[in-house]
Amino acid sequence: MTLSEFRSALKDTLQGFYSRNELDQLAKSLLMSRLKLDATAYLLASESEVSDEVLEQLRSDVHRLSMHEPLQYVLGSTSFYGLEIQCNPAALIPRPETEELVDWVLNEVQLPSCALIDLGTGTGCIPLAIKAKRPSWQVSAIDVSQDALALARSNALNLNLDVHVEGLDLLQDFSVQAFDTKFHIVVSNPPYVPQADGSSMLPNVLNHEPHLALFVSDSDPLLFYRRILAFCDLFLEIDGYVFVEIHEDLSVDTLQLFHDAGFANIKLRKDLQGKSRMIKAQLVSL
Repeated sequence: MTLSEFRSALKDTLQGFYSRNELDQLAKSLLMSRLKLDATAYLLASESEVSDEVLEQLRSDVHRLSMHEPLQYVLGSTSFYGLEIQCNPAALIPRPETEELVDWVLNEVQLPSCALIDLGTGTGCIPLAIKAKRPSWQVSAIDVSQDALALARSNALNLNLDVHVEGLDLLQDFSVQAFDTKFHIVVSNPPYVPQADGSSMLPNVLNHEPHLALFVSDSDPLLFYRRILAFCDLFLEIDGYVFVEIHEDLSVDTLQLFHDAGFANIKLRKDLQGKSRMIKAQLVSL
């Protein structure tokens, strides 16, 4: 079977699950990855024969995709801010909006050295991307999930990036936690999706990505932001910054939370789709 024939078969099989544009991109990403082709080679290889071994792998991939499993989990990795990040169901798939959060941190804070911690790190994509661009920074990360911690550590090892990863539950008492230093930057993409929103989510997200990292109670959707502020109260240096990703529909309430906590220089930022998705704030002395 040629690459072109398999691409047509893939689209026939999955046409009920994805739009035409999604299918085109999905087929391209899958085939380039499995056949180890760059974009130019992919265009030139349409009539090339696909080996039986690769065909077997591709058919397994298509079956998994037909069950709404995300492509990033099928392939086991995704690109994030120039890094190849391993993915599995232990952690959320890194998303373009989170690349924007990383970019904001790097553009706003250009100190030669500082200490940064990512709260709820998942794959480790945020601290790893920052460490890759700021090798002189001391970068740490925490998560409550042991499986996510293992994934983040594996990514750090594979990328040869010195990010310290440890277990910590933001919802428990962390006042006795010992860190080597206070942090100049706290960054987080915490759970912020109210459970009621689950009914409108796509099955590739709802049925495969970890609910622990996605959802919060409808009655307390800002729970994790209050815990982030409590963490900052203990471990963020005066004049330090906190950067968080937020739910666009809760942006006003989240901003108010930071105001009420006494933070200054608070900024709300929209993502490239025009959605209010990020907040930066600074802890100042009274």
